[in-house]
Amino acid sequence: MTMLLLTVSNISKRFDDQIIIEDGSLGVNEGDKIGLVGRNGTGKTTLFNIIHGDFQPDSGTIDYKKGIKIGTVAQELDGYQDLSLYEFCFLAHPEVNDIRLQMAKLEPQVTGDNPPPEMVNEYHLLTQRYDEMGGYTLEREVRLVLEGIGFQRRQMDRPLGSLSGGERNRAQIAAALLGDYDLLLLDEPTNHLDIQATIWLETHIASSPKAYLIVSHDRRFLQNTVTKIAELSLGRLELFHCRYEAYLVERDERRRLAEHHFRHQAEEIARIEDFIRRNLAGQKTKQAQSKQKYLARLKRLERPRIEKEQPTFHIKDGGRSFREVVKVDDLSIGYDGMPLVEGITFELYRGDRVGLVGPNGCGKTTLLKTLGGLLEPVSGDITVGGNVDVAYFDQELSNLDFRSDVISELWEVDSLAESGRLRSFLARFGFSGEDVFKKVAMLSGGEKTKLALSKLLYHPANVMIFDEPTNHLDIASIEALEEGLAGYNGTLLIVSHDRYFLDRVVNRILEIDRRRLNSYLGNYSDYVGRKMQQPTAKREVSEEKKNSYEQFKEESRRKSRHRKRLIQVTETIAELETKLKKLEQDELVVEASDWQRLNELAARRREAEEKLLRLYIEKEEMEQSSPDE
Repeated sequence: MTMLLLTVSNISKRFDDQIIIEDGSLGVNEGDKIGLVGRNGTGKTTLFNIIHGDFQPDSGTIDYKKGIKIGTVAQELDGYQDLSLYEFCFLAHPEVNDIRLQMAKLEPQVTGDNPPPEMVNEYHLLTQRYDEMGGYTLEREVRLVLEGIGFQRRQMDRPLGSLSGGERNRAQIAAALLGDYDLLLLDEPTNHLDIQATIWLETHIASSPKAYLIVSHDRRFLQNTVTKIAELSLGRLELFHCRYEAYLVERDERRRLAEHHFRHQAEEIARIEDFIRRNLAGQKTKQAQSKQKYLARLKRLERPRIEKEQPTFHIKDGGRSFREVVKVDDLSIGYDGMPLVEGITFELYRGDRVGLVGPNGCGKTTLLKTLGGLLEPVSGDITVGGNVDVAYFDQELSNLDFRSDVISELWEVDSLAESGRLRSFLARFGFSGEDVFKKVAMLSGGEKTKLALSKLLYHPANVMIFDEPTNHLDIASIEALEEGLAGYNGTLLIVSHDRYFLDRVVNRILEIDRRRLNSYLGNYSDYVGRKMQQPTAKREVSEEKKNSYEQFKEESRRKSRHRKRLIQVTETIAELETKLKKLEQDELVVEASDWQRLNELAARRREAEEKLLRLYIEKEEMEQSSPDE
């Protein structure tokens, strides 16, 4: 039987007369995995702070299990800058860490020549105590958690002060995971994790006996970790006993039923009130009076409240580029002449929608900056096609001036625009009313991201490069961005650790793996499926080469089929290019009034372009995986 860890009962919280939480209730049991969802600014972090004891609710109560230990990710690292990453994680168990420090202090003396017997005995007692308290087990756990969260062994001795902001965030998460807590509160834990570390964290949480309350905008992460969803919307807290995708269905059904019951009751009340008006002074006076009493006792349903519309990202493509957008040949990228990734060769074609994946630090952002012209390549060639207009979204939001205000930032993009036009445009990104005069420095992380996106998307571009565009956005904003990109006709190159987002947006994956670039046709799930098959396929080919003559012949036939298909694809590409050129010429000579003929030619051209794109990608993959190598 599971034990209740805490009960939140009818709590309310206001800030500056704004209701953040109104009459919210929630129970957390041992081992619960609960996802807390809601739009940015709805009060999720406030609820965390109330549960952790940092804030007090204005009304309501929280009852805790006696002796409960609640952990969260530390906000500051002041005072720990000189500690190594490994030492910092040991602070999660203070008593064990104290013994470790005492052992470290005695160790040089007991390992020297002729150590004092009393000191040797003290050291021996400390090691025994250290073992009994699980110190040696903790040493292994610290290494496993740090490696799982994305650190390498050589980084574990680095002082915290030398780590980047993202690395410090990962260090804090690792320390929280190692802590001896009954309930752990995690606020956006995947923001600075790559996909591999996110998958590791999913597995760790799912198998942990601890209870977790997690705020996350990563829908795949929520689906794979939590078994309950607590939704905070318009101050109301509502619990769903299911995983994330089932919650979406159940939430819509609950809203539909609430609207149905409200309308049904309103119609019934109107019918009864009409009866009362017509009969209160007539022959059916008693019936009318009885119905009056019934209405007086009736608990009237509140009209279902609806959140304001989510932002809408209308993304224009800015005209057609040439078919070949970018050609990269034997490119090496890096800093100060030192290559980080070498031998990069690929093409981007008009309409390509490419996701770039790989572990943190492998060179994804470096490649984007090199393609965007912000960094010089170490070596190799980048050829940009004709009529290419590139827009680049920087995850560091370097296009924002934090001293400015929201509307001034957009005026910087179009200094001649009227304020009404700019305000209308900003409203699509969630900035309405007085919000447009907020200082950029005072915006939340999600608001800064949306402002940076508004500046990027104000002028159309036919090639868009995004570096982690979903960071800090809530789920509603990510879905709006997905919808906007779905209607975008230009070329996309996107770095993202959001697997759900990649599945919905891209149709090709470029992977940086061990300083090389690999290409896979399809979305992220397709890429994972192919990666899982690769080792098996390689082992099978290897075994065939070692075995009988029949197997050798089969390998020869496979190579022959590969060569024939490559020739066929090359010939078909040439035919389609000729056909496409003819269609484009035909479009130029057709009268503008002959819209039926123009539509027919446009449809045939799009069909040819899509087929040509698939063949280009197939050819590239076949050339990379040549069986003759």
